[in-house]
Amino acid sequence: MALNLRSWISGTIGLIVSAVIGMLTFVYFAVTVATRSHTEDELSATADVTDSVVVYRNSFGVPHVVGRTDLDAVTGQGFVHAQDRLWQMDVWRRFGQGRLAEVLGPTAVKADVFMRSLQIPAIAERQYAELPPTTRDLLKAYSEGVNAFLTTHQEAMSFEFDALGYHPEPWTPIDCLIVGRVVAFELSLAFWNDITYAQILRQRGYDAMRQYVPQAPGPPYVLDSSNAAPPSVPSVRYGDTAARTAPAVDRVSESLSSVRELLGLRGSAVGSNCWAVGRSDTGGAILANDPHLSVSMPPKWYQIHLTGDRLNSVGLGIPGVPLVLTGRNDQIAWGVTNVMVDDVDYIVERVDQTNNNYYFDADGSRKKFRFRLDTIRIAKQPDTLIYLRFTERGCVISDGHPYSDPSWLFKMPRTASTRYLEQNCLTYRWTAQIPSDEVGALYRVNRATTFEDVEQALGTWHAPAFNFHVAQRNGRVGTVAAGIIPNRVNTDPLIPAPVSSSARWDGFIHLKALGSVVKRPPARVASANNRTISGQAPFISTYFQPSSRIKRIGELAAVYTEMSVRDAQVMQMDQVSPYAMNLVRKLLPYLEKGYKQFNPTQRAALSALQKWDGAMTPIDEAASIYAVMLQRLFWNTFEDELGSQLYYDWVFVTSNPYNRLEDLLNEPRHPLFDDVRTKKERENLAWIAVRSFLEAVDQLETTFENNAVSTWKFGRLRSISFPHMMGSHPLLKPVMNIGPYEIGGSTTTLFNTEWSVYRPFESVIYSSARLISDMSDSVQYTVLPGGISGQPLDPHYSDQVQLWLKGGYIRVPTSRTPDVTFRRSVVLTP
Repeated sequence: MALNLRSWISGTIGLIVSAVIGMLTFVYFAVTVATRSHTEDELSATADVTDSVVVYRNSFGVPHVVGRTDLDAVTGQGFVHAQDRLWQMDVWRRFGQGRLAEVLGPTAVKADVFMRSLQIPAIAERQYAELPPTTRDLLKAYSEGVNAFLTTHQEAMSFEFDALGYHPEPWTPIDCLIVGRVVAFELSLAFWNDITYAQILRQRGYDAMRQYVPQAPGPPYVLDSSNAAPPSVPSVRYGDTAARTAPAVDRVSESLSSVRELLGLRGSAVGSNCWAVGRSDTGGAILANDPHLSVSMPPKWYQIHLTGDRLNSVGLGIPGVPLVLTGRNDQIAWGVTNVMVDDVDYIVERVDQTNNNYYFDADGSRKKFRFRLDTIRIAKQPDTLIYLRFTERGCVISDGHPYSDPSWLFKMPRTASTRYLEQNCLTYRWTAQIPSDEVGALYRVNRATTFEDVEQALGTWHAPAFNFHVAQRNGRVGTVAAGIIPNRVNTDPLIPAPVSSSARWDGFIHLKALGSVVKRPPARVASANNRTISGQAPFISTYFQPSSRIKRIGELAAVYTEMSVRDAQVMQMDQVSPYAMNLVRKLLPYLEKGYKQFNPTQRAALSALQKWDGAMTPIDEAASIYAVMLQRLFWNTFEDELGSQLYYDWVFVTSNPYNRLEDLLNEPRHPLFDDVRTKKERENLAWIAVRSFLEAVDQLETTFENNAVSTWKFGRLRSISFPHMMGSHPLLKPVMNIGPYEIGGSTTTLFNTEWSVYRPFESVIYSSARLISDMSDSVQYTVLPGGISGQPLDPHYSDQVQLWLKGGYIRVPTSRTPDVTFRRSVVLTP
């Protein structure tokens, strides 16, 4: 008995030891695979350069690339981008090509088919064909650097490639242009919003649809100092188009939802804050910029310092694209914000109902669709064939749903997609289809010494449209908008236009034609995705963000008249919302009238709002009350007419409900305040306000499980996590995702942390980088919500997160020669 027990114990221990050894072996193997591509010290490689290119890195891994020529420096940039962010670059490239399903499997098929219809590779090829030699040389040099890394690291790719079982293809100049157009696509809200308005038009009619179009925001404007009210939005009726486009519109809506979900594009306040202040007493100028993009891991920006024979640029770039997009050189600093241009219109093409191989052109003539057979390759599944249809205007975008039967999710056999006989389909116009030269423009900006140099450099910049802000060493500051907008004729920019109508794009207007602003110190220029101009024409957009952030910049800049770096840092972390303060001020009289009927908890909540200063910090309880009340205001005002699904589509573009509610505060008896589901007397703003407040208090009592208002801290309600694209897997999530952390702010605070109106309160948009350049100093301050590396087990994957959360920055010298805080990392030799 004792012998058997000892044998059992001995055997059990053996099994445990074997299991532990096996687990340790697996962990060792996994870590070895996951870390074999990490940055090495004193790495040597060969590349097509004129002389040795040396890459130095500081303690955060931020590279300083030093080359004999500018092209050599750009080659080094391509190498370090690939070294740190190759999988991120490949995902963006594959997304633009419509080839993600090859590596991600069936979940990416819908997005791939939709992206094939956008024809981004064809756009990039036309763009490349018209580029000047200088730009081509820059793209070739960058691609040479990426491919030099690929050649020397064939067996040491980042672990995502091993996990998905594929090897990245060589990088080409066309790929850089594809990534550039993918960025333009992410920043374009018209792709989503026009479809939503078409659905509202179909459901409720033209006049009702126009009730959901915001007029706000008003002043301040980016390029003029007028206090005029905002201009009206062009309005054109197209007859029975809404009813006839229903199937096509629904399919585009479904495809866009797939794209958003796949890439984590859960927010829409894709913009930035930027201000430049010229100082009179201390001299020089200071520029601060923080772009706002979808939350992701790794971040979408990359910190870098490039030194060549003419270049000495420090700042932020985008992996996959050469040069510095926002940063500084020895003479100027520059930063960008999204103009929020409405850059897309859909066109309703009428299909011949007797033979759906034909359509009717604008003049009524019958023409045959051009068909192209395309192959969607799917990881670990048979390929699938699709047909792309083309009219005179381009590819049919409403064919973005590849199958008539969702059984493809269950491994259906290889088959060509089926097309239904339809009365209409949709094509599209997009400003990014027009050949342009953003890389060449950026190269000229990187070498500029004055505002006028920047203004002249941007003539070839088309998409995405940006406001460029400039701060010169001598204290001059200025703003110029770059990009193109369509010259719309007889066009309603919010809904699809029939090809048979007189609606058309009569060429394009470059935003530089709107003029520029240049000021000598003491002076300030700024933008925060606010309205560009006060004039009626040309029409630019309805997607401008509420004026809350630009007003707050003005308030704080008036306090920090001789702005220092520390002042700018405090401003970038500011969490006071003028929008919230205005809304609460307008609603308090309605709430105070009901005070006697409120219970003790409701009275305490009202008291908190009455004392509130608009600060949306994690320790504010009034911020929680406001945030939940705002959610209920949106729902109670807009959902009853739209229905839940269409409501969620409309509020995806957050400027829609925020700006429209701000409009309606001045119209307390507007029909949208009436609850169409009740039979009582028509409701108004007062009724909606009280109802929303009481619902918010009830919801907060449930959420916090108590009625002690002082404990309802905003940070306990809100959070931010930094998700990796592969971080949804339960085994990978702890390693690849960062967070959650308590967070403050909102889409209306300078510290922008937008939450989805349809899925509160997790942050979906954030300050994707922060950057400050003081032109009286030789240092730049910058921080990322992550790190320089895109590889989860690398020490520089998340080493800047705590700095970002707490308002810290990395100090990056701008000298052409690296200082003692940098060490040699890579040498590229001819």
